[in-house]
Amino acid sequence: MRFHLRGLDGFRAIAATVVLISHFESFKIDYSLSLINIDFFKFTGGHTAVTLFFSLSGFLITLLLLREKEKSTISLKKFYLRRIFRVWPLYYFILLVSALLLAYTPSLPTLLLCLSIFPNIAHALTIGWYASPIIWSIGVEEQFYLFWPLVVKKIKSIVPFLVLFFIGYSLLPHVIVFFANRAGVSFENKILIERIFDNLKFNCMAVGSLFAVLYYNKSKYIRFLSSKIFVCNLLIVLPFMLWAWGFHIPYFTSELYALLFSISILNISTSDNAKINLDNGLFKFLGKISYGIYMYHWVVLALLFKYGIDYFKIQSIESNAVLYSTGIIGTIIIATLSYHLFELPFLKLKEKYSSE
Repeated sequence: MRFHLRGLDGFRAIAATVVLISHFESFKIDYSLSLINIDFFKFTGGHTAVTLFFSLSGFLITLLLLREKEKSTISLKKFYLRRIFRVWPLYYFILLVSALLLAYTPSLPTLLLCLSIFPNIAHALTIGWYASPIIWSIGVEEQFYLFWPLVVKKIKSIVPFLVLFFIGYSLLPHVIVFFANRAGVSFENKILIERIFDNLKFNCMAVGSLFAVLYYNKSKYIRFLSSKIFVCNLLIVLPFMLWAWGFHIPYFTSELYALLFSISILNISTSDNAKINLDNGLFKFLGKISYGIYMYHWVVLALLFKYGIDYFKIQSIESNAVLYSTGIIGTIIIATLSYHLFELPFLKLKEKYSSE
């Protein structure tokens, strides 16, 4: 029987939908259209949704690796093949489709970095894939998983490693910038350092992984997080309340949300005290196609604004309703077709290398 955790499709559905709506607002700014003036979209919308994806991925993949390790040993070959069949087909398809539909010709460095699954580095160097810049997050995950299964396989004391990694990696860019200031490094180079680390959010994946290990080891340190119904459900909704409020701090905002999201994921997927249902039909449907929603939406919005700008410049409730409904429904339809006609054959190949 395939391993399943409660609520994860719901988290995926929420994250993908928020990214889609946030990028609607980004496009409206680019086309000088009025936008929804809410802190949620200005500060913590799409970027925090990606942090949720990172935390969720780290939690789930680590839990699967631990289960595989307990049964026998982790097969690195099977792990990498599962990642390739799940991620690469749609990733490379989007590179091709976005370039063709948006008449985009990347520079050679951009092409090489994106073809080698380093779109986040291209993004940090401001030479990202212009026709679909959101692919940067795929690079973060794929690079993290280059070394992570080996760590789980070889290191016995994973918890201390993850704690030190999370703290050290979160502090590292600030330490580097501090010494760069002392050394008189140019402002442009300091910005570059910050951009590189902002596009290498391994720490957000590590904190999701940490809570997976703590749960799997039945650690006493996390029992209090779900021991009471009120505490359990408060911790589930807390990051979403802060997120909707637009809460942000000058430093470590992503790290804070990654920590809170990881606790929320832990509680809703594993605790009997969790009373919030994210496993309804709509969330399951959207969660199943969430990768497609994330990957296709930028191209859909780019085409929508390019060919519909004359209509949407007439700012009215009607034009905004048409704008949002067309973009959202169009993305969902394309993602659904892609899942069944394009992704599913690769997912079936992926299952051949499953550890479950």
